Amino acid sequence: MKIKKWYKTVAKIINNIIRFDLQLHFLWSYGLTTIGIYYTPMIFAGIIITILKEALDLWSKGEWSWDDFWFGLAGWVLGILVVASV
Repeated sequence: MKIKKWYKTVAKIINNIIRFDLQLHFLWSYGLTTIGIYYTPMIFAGIIITILKEALDLWSKGEWSWDDFWFGLAGWVLGILVVASV
């Protein structure tokens, strides 16, 4: 029962502090990077997609979102660590 309470607390904190769109940037970057386990060039997909997405936001909306970039970068770095450990 302790684990369930801990899980609910952690989930609440994550959802209150880290916006859903930032979590999505992290997960896309992480997911694309970890595909590098099976196809090596995909190791760079996470960071490339993050930068391209922000460049398109800059072009279309006129602003670069550093929050999106940093979370995408964090997902890429964690993905690299996972790929390297396999």
